[in-house]
Amino acid sequence: MKILLDPKFFNYLIMTLYFLNASRWAINCKWVDVCYWLSALAITATVTWGYKH
Repeated sequence: MKILLDPKFFNYLIMTLYFLNASRWAINCKWVDVCYWLSALAITATVTWGYKH
C-alpha cells in the first residue's frame, strides 16, 4: 500500500503502459507509432528521473 503513496508511482504506471503500447505497435510493424510511444516514454522518464525537485 505504501507504493501507492509514492509520487512517482503514477509515472511508473504510465511508462509501463507506454512500453506496452510500443510493443503492441512493433508486433504490427507500425514503426511510426512505436517511435511515438517510445518518445512519450522517454519524456516521462526524463521528468521522473532527470529532475530533482
